[in-house]
Amino acid sequence: MNMPFNMHTSILTNGMEKRLEGNTFKLELEGYHIYVLNNIQNVQKTEKSQPSGKAKVIEINWKENKTQLTYELVDLHNVN
Repeated sequence: MNMPFNMHTSILTNGMEKRLEGNTFKLELEGYHIYVLNNIQNVQKTEKSQPSGKAKVIEINWKENKTQLTYELVDLHNVN
């Protein structure tokens, strides 16, 4: 059984993130994705957009060909 995965050094939200509480967000992605835990990474809305902030990945869950990523926004560059 093949299990392809993608490794990332920044968080691309495509506007699909959901706020849990405070500065904590959850993002659900299709497929299996790997991020470095507890490391500061840029947050971008799209691949071509400028970073809108920085976040620390605090939890990753993989299930049924989906990745649930929980991250804490630690620096916001702009509000749009």
